[in-house]
Amino acid sequence: METNKQDVKDFWNKAACGENLYLKGEDEKEAFIKQAARRYELEPYIIPFANFEASKGKKVLEIGVGLGAEHQRYAEAGAQLHGIDLTERAIINTRKRLAIFQLESQLQVADA
Repeated sequence: METNKQDVKDFWNKAACGENLYLKGEDEKEAFIKQAARRYELEPYIIPFANFEASKGKKVLEIGVGLGAEHQRYAEAGAQLHGIDLTERAIINTRKRLAIFQLESQLQVADA
């Protein structure tokens, strides 16, 4: 792996984007709910752009799952869901999130 890419992987493997802000010291389910609410408050364009509801029954691959907010929305919409991330930490957090909400996806560490 290139040095720059390894630096990026190492950085995000220390804590996924938003992890230290939202997932520390709270009930995990509530923490994920708060993280998603804040994410869509700060970036409201994600919801209309992603058009989660249109994914029902479709195969969806999300590259870079992060904390899994969009992944959760695709799963709730009924997508046949797959997700990859460069870091083990993001996959662990997204698996945890989906398990809490009783959702499923095929997740793996991979480099896109």
